[in-house]
Amino acid sequence: KKEEDLIFNVCRLMLMLKEDHLMEEFQNITDFSLRSCYHPQILESSNIRRRLFEKLRGLPFGFTSKSRFVKLFLQIYEDLCRAYKNYLSSLNKLEKTYQILKEDTQKFYKRFDLSSIFSFFGRLETQAPSEIAIAEEKDKIYEDLRQKLSLSIPESPFSTFEIYNPPRDISKIRFSLITLAKKAYQAHQEYAKELMKLVSKKD
Repeated sequence: KKEEDLIFNVCRLMLMLKEDHLMEEFQNITDFSLRSCYHPQILESSNIRRRLFEKLRGLPFGFTSKSRFVKLFLQIYEDLCRAYKNYLSSLNKLEKTYQILKEDTQKFYKRFDLSSIFSFFGRLETQAPSEIAIAEEKDKIYEDLRQKLSLSIPESPFSTFEIYNPPRDISKIRFSLITLAKKAYQAHQEYAKELMKLVSKKD
């Protein structure tokens, strides 16, 4: 869910910029790549576009369409930065918990070696007639039990989830983002107005 919040904002920014050279300029300004979750369907699907922008909390006030577009762009970038911090914080907590569980599991196996325990049971049975099964069958039973009782250690969350480059603080790049948003608006004004209409439908 945390990553979803991050990706939704990435997709909104991609849709507002639309053109490849503007997305590259965005990366140069912010150090954050929008391509990290790029799919052509995002730009092509009107349904995805509508759902993404209808979820926003409202269209910022502005006297012109351009000013509203620029303010919306900045608002979404701030949401992106917030979502990134929440995602990274949750991922770090998850990794910390994972390491504790991994260490506990390893300690358990050092203390209770299942193979040695079953081998001990086997030696006890060789001293008396077995009523369970022949030796080959017992070995198979012990191996099945060992596998069922073993606790598998999954991959680290850091290797399971995407690691994104941190976006720069908006206070340091605000003017550059404003300039970029204005370029995007000038490049496709009617399309930009259609995006803003989707936001205004929210209320």
